Order: sequence, then structure tokens, then C-alpha cells
Amino acid sequence: MRSENGHSLSVLQQTRPGLGTYVTVGVSGLPVLEAEAALERAFEAVARVEAAMSFHSLDSDLARLHAAPVGREVEVGADTFVVLQCADRLHRLSGGVFDVTVAPVLVHGGLLPVPPQGGGYPDPSARWGTVVLIPPNSVLLERPVWIDLGGIAKGYAVDRAIEALQLPAMASGQVNAGGDLRVTGPETQTVSLRVPGHPLGTHPLVELQQAALASSASDATRAVHVEGRERRALPPGRFVSVVAPSCMLADGLTKVALAQGLDLETMLAACGASAYFYAPDTGWKIQGGGQR
Repeated sequence: MRSENGHSLSVLQQTRPGLGTYVTVGVSGLPVLEAEAALERAFEAVARVEAAMSFHSLDSDLARLHAAPVGREVEVGADTFVVLQCADRLHRLSGGVFDVTVAPVLVHGGLLPVPPQGGGYPDPSARWGTVVLIPPNSVLLERPVWIDLGGIAKGYAVDRAIEALQLPAMASGQVNAGGDLRVTGPETQTVSLRVPGHPLGTHPLVELQQAALASSASDATRAVHVEGRERRALPPGRFVSVVAPSCMLADGLTKVALAQGLDLETMLAACGASAYFYAPDTGWKIQGGGQR
């Protein structure tokens, strides 16, 4: 492919480990050197988010927050504060179903390591309401809690990577981190929603343009996802994909959808999103009038 000025245009893609999975970044419609530079910027953005919000790193914002004495303000990075604000919004919209202070349950189940911290163990009765966000970038814990930003931090990293590509209007890009996917540019990408254990012919196809998609499934053998109010494992066998304006929102909404099933219209409308939901007893259902 060549541009109007005669420069060779590339279709370039790279995959690297990151965010507890593999991150794939691709661009098309740029000269090779510009495409390579765009990919490097995207991977650097992912690395910055991962370093700031890692649950198990010794020097992440979360580690410093967990180690701080109760009642002391801790300044976090601007990116971390944005993700915490999203966690707060999803908590309020879901009536507490979405709660990033479920981390102790995940640690107890072996899904997360015990975090490095010096502030003691969390209060088992503490919930998101004990986390106080103080603009512009400070956080105060009223009781000991462990926060796991997990999926929404991964979604935010994808969003930041898309921004870091800095693509002109005629170029297209995509970032995929373990099923958290966002695309940008004029190209439309068709995505097959693959439910584990189901033949390919039964899966819906979703077309994405300037949008994000995240998928989650509830496991029959492990409490991979936990409902925030009662701290219980979500019903097994459910699968959901959410299409939303940002990957951070899409990822967070999948956890609410797995917990609440189809009772999502108001929340999806508030977020400009749509959900493709599968359960063994209902089959496929689509809900929401937002991104599709």
C-alpha cells in the first residue's frame, strides 16, 4: 500500500506480555517508521498504567495506599485517580454490585497474591464506602481495605494505549489485552463472541468502529468474579460482552452484567453501552441502545 506522496504504508502488529496477559497492538495506514513509533508509544502507555495500579507490586499506587495508616491521605497518580473515579461511578450505578474492595475474597481464593503492605489486614466488613476520593489526586481509607482495580485498570490501559497511538484520521489502530479490545479509525472490525465450550457457528458477530468491547465469563469451578454486596461468587455458566465508548467502562460493566443478568437497561443507557449476554437457561440476549 502507498500513500499519495509515494511513501509505503504498513499494516503492523506486535504482541508483548503485559497486564497479566498478552497485549496486541496493531496499526494500518501509516508509513513503517511512523507505525513502529506508534506501537512503542502504545506499549509504553500500557506499562505506565500497569506500574501504577499493580495489586502486587511493591511501589504501585495501590501498594502505597494499602500500606498507609487508616485516615491518612495518600496522593496517587492522575491515571490511578481516574480509574478510582470510574470504580466509584460503577459502584453507585450498580447499587454496590461493582466493588473493587472485594480483593480479600480473591486473595483467599488464590486468585490474587497477598499484597505487599505494612498497614495490616483488611476489615472484612469494609466496603467501597470507606474509600474517600479527594480531588485532584488523593485517597483516604477510613477503614483497612484492599483495592483491586484489575479489569478496569486493564481496560484503562487499553484506552491510554489507543490515545498514545496518535493516529491521523486515515489510519486505523487496535489494542487487545486479554479480550479487552478497542479500535480506532475508519476501519470496521468484526468480532466473534466466543462462549467457552460452544461451537463457533453459534456465536454472534459484533462489528466495532471507534468503540471498545470487553468480555467476561463466570467460572463453574472458581470464584473468578465476586459480587460486591454479598461477596459471593457469580452464577456459573454466564458470558457477557459489552460494547461501550471506552474499554474501562466496557470491562467494568461486564462484571455487573454477570451478577445482574439482564437487569441492566438503566445502567447501560447511562454509559452509552450495549450488552450481549448468554446464560444456559436463556441463550443469547442483547440489551442496551448504546454502542453496538
